[in-house]
Amino acid sequence: MRRPKLKKASKRMTCHKRYKIQKKVREHSRKLRKEAKKRGHKKPKKDPGIPNAAPFKEEVLREAEQRKQRLEELKQKQKLARQKDLEKKRKLQAKKNATKANKHPEEKVYVPCNAVSNPVDGNVFSIPLQVIEASDIVLQVLDARDPLGCRCSQVEQIITQSGGNKKLLLVLNKIDLVPRENLEKWLHYLKNEFPTVAFKSSMQLKDRSKKLTKKRAHIDLSRGSMCFGSECLLKLLREDCKTQDKAIQVGVIGFPNVGKSSIINSLKEVRVCNVGPVRGVTKCMQTVHIDKQIKMIDSPSIIAATSNSALALALRTTTDIEESGKLLDAVNAILKHCSKQQMMLYYNIPDFRNSVEFLTLLAQKRGMLKKGGVPDTESAAKLLLYDWTGAKVSYHSLLPSSWSLSPHLTKEVVAEMQQGFNLEELAKDNMNTIKAVKYPNLASSIIFQSSGLTNGTIEENELTEGTSELENMETSEEGEDLTEDDQDSDEEEEAVEEARYS
Repeated sequence: MRRPKLKKASKRMTCHKRYKIQKKVREHSRKLRKEAKKRGHKKPKKDPGIPNAAPFKEEVLREAEQRKQRLEELKQKQKLARQKDLEKKRKLQAKKNATKANKHPEEKVYVPCNAVSNPVDGNVFSIPLQVIEASDIVLQVLDARDPLGCRCSQVEQIITQSGGNKKLLLVLNKIDLVPRENLEKWLHYLKNEFPTVAFKSSMQLKDRSKKLTKKRAHIDLSRGSMCFGSECLLKLLREDCKTQDKAIQVGVIGFPNVGKSSIINSLKEVRVCNVGPVRGVTKCMQTVHIDKQIKMIDSPSIIAATSNSALALALRTTTDIEESGKLLDAVNAILKHCSKQQMMLYYNIPDFRNSVEFLTLLAQKRGMLKKGGVPDTESAAKLLLYDWTGAKVSYHSLLPSSWSLSPHLTKEVVAEMQQGFNLEELAKDNMNTIKAVKYPNLASSIIFQSSGLTNGTIEENELTEGTSELENMETSEEGEDLTEDDQDSDEEEEAVEEARYS
């Protein structure tokens, strides 16, 4: 026989206990009132206002209202005066920075942008040469899932024609997201043109402030926190330092979300550059000292030209797609260039006829519903783009049927770029990196049809030289925190911006 459920205990209490509690509360309140009386804190008296029987009540109220308006006008004038002072201070600071740049042209002055003709379609575009001109070695970061689509022929042409013994290295990042067989084929394909380094960035790094204030309690040996390929890349850079017998500057360029800032963080072993799944996180140039001989320059992403295919615009542009309402075209381009069955298996959705139906099924599967149970296809499209541009979806692109030298390169240029590097040692180091990384299965990786090289363009005004924490740390490797003056100036600039839009 099942035992009956007992009733819950009653919350009633005896009168003796209740009266005792009330007495303790009264004593505590009395004690607080005595202490407040000793400190002299009296309760503010409420303004009784002007009685109705008082003579000239309307005139008194009118004078009070005028006095209140005068005080508000005075506060507004003082606020505008403060904003003007902040604007003057900011202009003076800008002039001081300009004079410093003129006094030290070797450190701060960069060559302006030049117009270069596009060898593919003949269009004229402009690519800022600040990073390229200031660097001895340029690292072009490629996504291992689509290496050919991450290459920009215009940038490579500028570097090879710039002269000054500049070197171009290809860094194949995110190698843990492609099958090992596909990775080895791409390394063999790319090394015929430029020296290529296999790399896997670290995903779990502590902030610089935490490193300075707290010591590491333990070392996290998880796969996400481990970096592979950093020793090989640093070895190449240090060998170039020895050949040139001087400290070198290394510029890092590439399209959005290929992992430029993550590579710098992995080499520094501290999170010194902002990273995130959203495209276009890096807004300005930033200088990072890896050691006494190597200085790296982080730069904003190369923006894909509008003449590219819909697939290239979907994967290689910044957040303009989301703002311009071209999400459906981007999703349609991705679905056309990959296997339909593999997409159904990965996202665990039934068969679909078009991209709209795919987004509807995906929104229902992930619980993205609007009011009334309507699927939120826009959020589903953003989710798909974040998955494919971030480091979540495992897909691999197939190699071209036959290798041929790119039209913007010649055999002499390739030989010049490979000169000074020990390619045999580089191949051995890449093999050691490949053996250490864990890869997805070939069957679980989505086959992707690449659209080829991507044409890039960046306007001159979009690349600004940013003042970061690490530019003030040239005397030491670890550096110090921001000074109070720098923080005050940042607060003043924020106040001016708020005043402009208020």
